[in-house]
Amino acid sequence: MRLPTLLTALASALSLLVGASAMAQPAAPVTVLQGARIIDGQGGAPIENGSIVLRDGRIEAVQPGGAKAPAGARIVDLRGKTVMPALIAGHAHLGITNGARSGAGEINEANVTRQLQKYARYGVGTVAVFGTDHDFIYKMRADQRAGKLALPTIVTAGHGFGVPHGAPPIAMGMDQVYRPTTIEAVRKDFEKLAAQKPDLVKIWVDDFGDSKTKKMVPALYREVIQQAHKNGLKVVAHVYYLEDAKRLARDGVDLFGHSVRDKPVDAELIALMKEKNIAYIPTLQLDEAFFVYADKPEWMQTPFFKGALDQGVSEWLGGPSYKVKEVSKKDLAIAKQNALALHKAGIKVGMGTDSGATIPRIQGFAEHRELELLTQAGLSPMQALQAATSGNAAILGIDKERGTLAAGKQADVLVLDANPLDDIRNTRKIHALWLRGVPVAQ
Repeated sequence: MRLPTLLTALASALSLLVGASAMAQPAAPVTVLQGARIIDGQGGAPIENGSIVLRDGRIEAVQPGGAKAPAGARIVDLRGKTVMPALIAGHAHLGITNGARSGAGEINEANVTRQLQKYARYGVGTVAVFGTDHDFIYKMRADQRAGKLALPTIVTAGHGFGVPHGAPPIAMGMDQVYRPTTIEAVRKDFEKLAAQKPDLVKIWVDDFGDSKTKKMVPALYREVIQQAHKNGLKVVAHVYYLEDAKRLARDGVDLFGHSVRDKPVDAELIALMKEKNIAYIPTLQLDEAFFVYADKPEWMQTPFFKGALDQGVSEWLGGPSYKVKEVSKKDLAIAKQNALALHKAGIKVGMGTDSGATIPRIQGFAEHRELELLTQAGLSPMQALQAATSGNAAILGIDKERGTLAAGKQADVLVLDANPLDDIRNTRKIHALWLRGVPVAQ
């Protein structure tokens, strides 16, 4: 299926699925995706002409070519296609943007649902939202787990922790962030957060590269980390500076949600990250988005990019509201260098973009562009795909359910018309997406 047709079909299919019980979707007891090249997300050689057996929303078996299908199974012929795990957006935000508008006033369930549908159109099966969700996200998550919403899986940090009159800026739609000034306030805020059972915890530590913006003091973020670990939750940190990253590593943070961008990472940070098993999501496209649209790259004219733009965004990107941030060119170069250095050192590197936090960070498209940027940094296509699937699943603590095509896993399967190991941009040649064993479009 070519993209314009796919976008229309997916939007139509998903609008029918939203709010409906998974049981309302008629399906054969067993479905076999047959004849495709299978990239299972674990980094091994692809299975040629393989088959995947789906039952009750899960993968029952991944089989080599020639394996016999179960009696009575529905056969889906995927000869010439490549299948892989659905992408996991390892750092994103929902509801903040709406066309050429952004801010807290745009955050509502309808807008979040629409954006999740867009992620699905772009092959994303799980979306991790880092610290900006409103409380209705927990009901949406509960409905998903009960099989009532056929949308990409939500992983939420609920309300994150920031700084009064500092990061993250309220003007960006960050109105739900806790902003404690004392350790006692941290404990009270965390008690409220823990009662909602988030999947992880977000802290904003740096000053967004602006020395006039307040940073979170170590005593406060140490308390957040301690409270999170007492509750069995990982902590992801918004960082920019190498020295902040080192302090956070010493104090027990679990994940850096952005690149270190002020200078190259050094042996001390690498040793700390290895010792404490700290993961890293570079968000390269975040930095690129601050300047790339002024350069008007060829991909801006492709249907794949244009299909991801909400109404008014194309005009916004070409108008005076889009401000080029020249320092981001330097930031991106350092970020690429650091991503490769950490990957080579054996640090777990994931795929995330911060898509949806601001208008230029285009949900859906950004994730595919990030894969390309990771390969530009020096990762192989297979390594980039692992970052976006099994790597992210392990980082987010959801690897028992998602991230690979293996028996017992949730049946979130991305079907492509071309092999991304030949060219990582082939992830954009989307044929279909299956969520929980249900074809979203085909």
